Amino acid sequence: MYTPRRPGTPGGSFLTTPHSLSKSRRSAGTPLAYGRSPCTPGMLSLCQDSSLHQSQVLEETADHVVELFGTILPVLVSEALVEAEPGTDISARISSCGWAWLVCGRKLFVWQYKQGSRNRSCRMLTLPPSDLAHRADLVCVLLRDDLAPAALAVAPAGILRYWPNIAHEGSSTDALADLQGEECYSLTNTQPIGCILATTTSSLMLVTPSTVDGQTALLIKPLKAPQGLLAGIGRRVSSFIFGAMPSQSSEARHLVKVLVEPTEEEDEKYVYVLLRNTLQKWFLEEAGPEKLCGECDLDRTMKEQFHEALWEHGNTLPRHLRAWCIDMQLSANGVAVLMAALNPQVSQQLHYAIGTVDVRNVGSPNDIPVCFMDFTVLRFSEQYTERNEESLLNYKFVLPSVNRRTSFVYGTTKVYCVTPGSNVDDPDVIEFKKDKLLGAGSYEGTPLFFSHVHGIVCIRSVHAPAQDASRTVELLLQDHGSPEDNMEETSVDESNFNKLRSAFVLFCKSELLRSEAIIDEAFLGRTEPSSEPDSALDTCVSRLGYRLVDDVPAMDPRWAHQHAPGGLGSSSMSLLIHHQLEDKLRAHQLLLNFLKGVGLWQRLYAVTVRGLPMATNLLLQEQAEKLVAAMQLRSLQSQFGGVIDAGIKRVIDARRLSVSARLTATDHFYQQVSELDKIFLALVEEEEAKLNKGISPKDELALIIEVNSIIVKVLQEVCVFREKEQLIYEAAREISLEFRPWTSVLRDVLCQQHQVTVARAVPLVDEAFDRGRVYQQLCDLADLVLNGYKVQLDSLSHDPGAYEALELQYQQDRKNLIAPLIKANQYERAAALAEKYYDFTSLVEICETTKNKEKLQNYMIQFADQGFPEFVFKWQLDSGRRGELLRQPASQYRNLERFLEGHDSLSWLHAIQLGKMGQAANTLHSLGLREDKYLARKKALLSLSKLAALASGGPPESRADLIKSINKEHELIMYQESLPAAVKEAYCLDPKNMQALGPEELIEMYISQDNTNADEYDFAKALELLSFIADQTRAQILRMRIWCAAILRNQWEDLNTDDPVSIMPDLLFFRIAELYFSKGSNLAEFLPSLDELLEMPELQDLGTNPTFSFMLGAGYEHMQRVAAC
Repeated sequence: MYTPRRPGTPGGSFLTTPHSLSKSRRSAGTPLAYGRSPCTPGMLSLCQDSSLHQSQVLEETADHVVELFGTILPVLVSEALVEAEPGTDISARISSCGWAWLVCGRKLFVWQYKQGSRNRSCRMLTLPPSDLAHRADLVCVLLRDDLAPAALAVAPAGILRYWPNIAHEGSSTDALADLQGEECYSLTNTQPIGCILATTTSSLMLVTPSTVDGQTALLIKPLKAPQGLLAGIGRRVSSFIFGAMPSQSSEARHLVKVLVEPTEEEDEKYVYVLLRNTLQKWFLEEAGPEKLCGECDLDRTMKEQFHEALWEHGNTLPRHLRAWCIDMQLSANGVAVLMAALNPQVSQQLHYAIGTVDVRNVGSPNDIPVCFMDFTVLRFSEQYTERNEESLLNYKFVLPSVNRRTSFVYGTTKVYCVTPGSNVDDPDVIEFKKDKLLGAGSYEGTPLFFSHVHGIVCIRSVHAPAQDASRTVELLLQDHGSPEDNMEETSVDESNFNKLRSAFVLFCKSELLRSEAIIDEAFLGRTEPSSEPDSALDTCVSRLGYRLVDDVPAMDPRWAHQHAPGGLGSSSMSLLIHHQLEDKLRAHQLLLNFLKGVGLWQRLYAVTVRGLPMATNLLLQEQAEKLVAAMQLRSLQSQFGGVIDAGIKRVIDARRLSVSARLTATDHFYQQVSELDKIFLALVEEEEAKLNKGISPKDELALIIEVNSIIVKVLQEVCVFREKEQLIYEAAREISLEFRPWTSVLRDVLCQQHQVTVARAVPLVDEAFDRGRVYQQLCDLADLVLNGYKVQLDSLSHDPGAYEALELQYQQDRKNLIAPLIKANQYERAAALAEKYYDFTSLVEICETTKNKEKLQNYMIQFADQGFPEFVFKWQLDSGRRGELLRQPASQYRNLERFLEGHDSLSWLHAIQLGKMGQAANTLHSLGLREDKYLARKKALLSLSKLAALASGGPPESRADLIKSINKEHELIMYQESLPAAVKEAYCLDPKNMQALGPEELIEMYISQDNTNADEYDFAKALELLSFIADQTRAQILRMRIWCAAILRNQWEDLNTDDPVSIMPDLLFFRIAELYFSKGSNLAEFLPSLDELLEMPELQDLGTNPTFSFMLGAGYEHMQRVAAC
């Protein structure tokens, strides 16, 4: 006889810690224990004890756990699986009522798999004879009140066998269904109406067991669409909605699935029949005729949805697709359909999808054209071939809860855990290697699969409670009466809280469907998730979390007076404080799993904490962190009992709690974990009080070291937990709120303790051990403060103003916390902090102090993305270390080049160093043009620019414009250098240190009265300077100003008008004209017209003088005649 193997139970002594008793699990991806049958020979027979509880984990992935489910597999079933001949057809069904059956050849095995079942026996029945293989889908187990169930089976050829009581195999009754050569496909339970027998070609029959004159008989009735005038009207309505409805006599269609939906009346059922790509809805009642409510064709809509999701941007049309409906399950709003589609014009890749069809109003006058309420393409596909089409379309799926979207699509060896509409890139895949799945089902919202190797297994989310969690939390949130009995309260808020609490209790007991129903009623059935703090859901979750962490121990008799009748109960059954805290943490983790498991996690937003809105998920994280801190503080109490006890006393005194011999201050403190943060200020205050009493230096040092040790060890444990569990507490949606961790609220306390250590402990250390210990504590305290800043800053990316304000404070505190370590030559510790928190000033200071250039270069590489090279370059530039700046290793050339883009005075040197002469020439030219302080520097920059351009090695035409511009600037410099000495003296221009002047300034100097000895050559230079004026209008104004100044240099009123030509050489105006004429210039081009001159404002006084007018006119006439000759 083969007997099943019982999972071992971990053992240990009474000193074993709870952690050592945790169950052993395989890591994700570990293969299942293949090669063994569910029952192992040679073990003691334990199969008769069906109450044994299995919780053996077979495999874990990132999101799911596979484990044994229910009672141990019966011996008869195990033997049948082991002894079955190769090639024997074996199939199984798992019903939601707690019964399972397996078909192996002609043997039918029926047993109750659910835990705690009263019927512990397995019944073996013999199926009707058949040439075709029997299948579990052709068997129904019919439950009866307080009696053993009945069973109905049908052979593929149509022979029916009914057992009124499976305990009596010999009491069976046979009947024959007239199938007219069709093959049976499925048998669906529609009790109390009967069972629906469906054939592969979609014929439907209602089979009803009955008793006539004490004899059992089977009534077989074909289901047909109604005929007649009224039926025709109904069919025409359905045809308008769904298209033409073929009659039963039309070409047969392949049957996919038959589903039954219960109604409020027990003797009425809706039946959904999926025929290839067509969905029918029937209505059955026990005492009336069947009715075909309607029929809808899913083919076109399905192809359009697939095409839109996958091939919308291609050159194909929806009609080019091949599509199949391959399975169907009931959902909250209709039926969920598993589909497959192939686009032969693109590839041979077969894609799968799940869509929901709303069939609630099919057949009513208000019908709308059929469409999918949702349609999600699953993120896995298969390579299609004609040869393996049958296996590819043989995928089925389990929808454990009609209110949840998570589905489990399975084949013979794989299960895909998918959530339609989720953002997960790939589904969780569980592969049963060297195994085979014989059937599937669900129980109380848990998906179940029948494994050939392991028997019935469940796949549960990592957020769902384990099978053995119900006992662990049996007293968790205990109440008097059932959870539903205590949901009615006077206030809405209290009612919501009690509903959430009740759903949590049910979840912990693995009663997932009842838990989900309460959640849907209280929260999920309402509006969209709130985006305002303190919503009903957020408030209730926050309150439940606080009640868990501040719970009183249930088993400690000293707290008996604190247990309120009908209250929340206790999350801890331990008498020892450390174990109580562990229990609370486990309970809090169950709360987290509950929120994610029932779909509340993604709806959480924020609650008000410490006067500011805080994301609810982060508040839950804070509650868990305080439990971790409390556990660490408790473990330190044996080592630092005096200080911790004194601090606890201060906290309890501040609460004004009366402490008795029955309940100590320690009991009260660790009970209210939510206020654990008060201990840190209490420790610092206790330390300050003792220091002010004037204790010895040795005791003073020891006290400060003890307080530091407590604070650092507790908060470091919190930071480790926060980093480790970060992804677990991550919000499911984007929440832009400032997050100030509770450890950051302690910032002032930690900074105060840091100052005390610097001021009073550092001067007292003399031994190397104490010195290292104190400085390490300083480093750790600084780390805690800066870590809190970092977390808070990271949450302020949405608020630049608040970010900048906090960043200034952060930078100041960072400097103050690291500076004492640098001052004490603790360079390694200071550098570690500066590296972690990007304190570049401290890093540069450390490297300069230690003269470690190599380390500085390493930092420039290590923190290149954070801008450290640019910081070093700026520091070197600001401190006047330009030589160091330009002497960078080759690895920093690119960074230095980018930095020097805004520093042209140095960038040209770097360009020459890199051999980029053309770039250097352009930079020098730009510098020369901008230089206006020193003429000599301007001249040198332009000269260097010309040299660099000539040395650039490019073709002459590429640098012609640059050299032309440089030469022109040199000409301008020459005009300035040629200024008469009197002018330079008048304008205080030092010939060796002259300011660079512009052309207009030079023109003014050449023609000004300060140029007392100005002659025609000076004015000619002024006119030549006009070529440097880009604005022609401005140049014309200056041109007229120059000629007017030349005229005003002489006295015109008293001139002898007898011989004007002889007088002209004495006048500067005509000498300038003579100079240009002698150079071959065209007088008409460079001389202004006589009328223009006379209209100039500067000459208005002379214009009324007849002598001036005569002499100027005569001069123009003479020059024109001479020029004409």
